Amino acid sequence: MQQGDRNSTDVSDQRILKLQTVCLMILSLAAVIHLLVNLRSVLVPFVVAVFIVSGVAPILERLQRRLHVSRIVAAAIAFTVGASLSVLFGISVWLSAMELQGRSDEYLQGVRSLTKRIEPWIPAVLLDAATENPDAVPGVNGREKNGGVPGVQSMIRTGIAHVTQVLGELLSSGTIVLIFVFFLLLGAPQEQLRNQTLRQFDQQVKSYLTLKTIISIFTGLAFGLALRLFGVPMAMTFGVLAFLMNFIPNIGPVLASALPLPLILLDPNASVTWMCCVIITILSIQLISGNLIEPRIMGESANLHPVTILLALMFWGTIWGIVGMFLATPITAVIRIGLERIPFTQSLAMLMAGQIPED
Repeated sequence: MQQGDRNSTDVSDQRILKLQTVCLMILSLAAVIHLLVNLRSVLVPFVVAVFIVSGVAPILERLQRRLHVSRIVAAAIAFTVGASLSVLFGISVWLSAMELQGRSDEYLQGVRSLTKRIEPWIPAVLLDAATENPDAVPGVNGREKNGGVPGVQSMIRTGIAHVTQVLGELLSSGTIVLIFVFFLLLGAPQEQLRNQTLRQFDQQVKSYLTLKTIISIFTGLAFGLALRLFGVPMAMTFGVLAFLMNFIPNIGPVLASALPLPLILLDPNASVTWMCCVIITILSIQLISGNLIEPRIMGESANLHPVTILLALMFWGTIWGIVGMFLATPITAVIRIGLERIPFTQSLAMLMAGQIPED
């Protein structure tokens, strides 16, 4: 009887210990999430810089060997190139915004034309509301203001101002990231990473970012060139955005394809055939890149199930915004590797990879 009581006590103690461990893990996770949210302004530039360094470090080492320069000189060259690219991107967005502002009258005409087309389909309830409130349905039944569409010019000005503000924030954040990158590049070469787990982290991130960057560059070039050939404004900017959005799995290509649609659909000189050709072309580029080229080249480089990637996008997008969505896949891949190293969490790592743990 005493032996049985002792065994029962041991089982009960093990259950209590497991319960305590789970509770501590939940509390720790809540504390980590709290820190991630409140330290966002510091952590986001640093994490972005770490991932950039992981991809740029091999190029830096080649510069050292080819040019026979010190590491600080090679880091300065890489820093200068990165800063120049950031400035060029900012200038291209600003020039595109000015181009759009110069053609605002043309797009106002496009809005008027579209309003006339959809007026027969507007419900009578909305028309009655427009009679009482002229601003409720702009441009319907002669209720135009300021030469046609009330508020559209102010909307365009507000949009350009918003783009300028976002551009300024990107440039300031990019400067902080470049500073982090510069000092991280001055650190020890990657060959000195003796810890096996850290080397696996580095190889995982490097493989994903290298392949994803190559695919995104060709996708952005094809996207921007197609829009340019069709004469769509801001083609270069949309190409750069397509390059950046391609780093967001599943959602990014859809957003990149949707961004130029207003300029395509509201072009007053465009025919329906032209609109269809442009839309089919940009959708085809995204479909070929995302469903044919990328799976064949990348394969299972991140080793994550699609559902895991979707949940990661939602989680990191919630706490770190759009930058979190860019970083979601590599961060989650690194987390999976870390969980795989701990016996207690190996089953969770298998689930993240889409594998059913064995009993």
